[in-house]
Amino acid sequence: MTAADYQKTHHSPLLPLLAKFDELAAADQYRELAETYAAFIKEHETTRYLASEPVPFKVSDHLTKKFGSSSFTTFTLRHSTWASDLRQALDKGPDAFVALLTKIEGEITEIAKGAKKLS
Repeated sequence: MTAADYQKTHHSPLLPLLAKFDELAAADQYRELAETYAAFIKEHETTRYLASEPVPFKVSDHLTKKFGSSSFTTFTLRHSTWASDLRQALDKGPDAFVALLTKIEGEITEIAKGAKKLS
């Protein structure tokens, strides 16, 4: 069940936010994702943790689809704190979030280039 499907039967302000995160991550709209998060936190300050916690999963799901699971897994093994770093960048603002994701995507791209093709 997707966040959008779950939202139809449950009424939490987090559910539309999670669906929006899915949409923005899938479209590589990282700045908009960070801006959406910031706007949500401004309105719902007490949900900061609940709003930020799923972001690394949403991003990892997108990057796995974009670059492949092997490349993303290799990246996570090399950078075990990436999810914490991502949440910290999210709290610093859209510029920091986009800069970190640009760096992460660059590193994963390099890993993907070096991956051996299956025969």
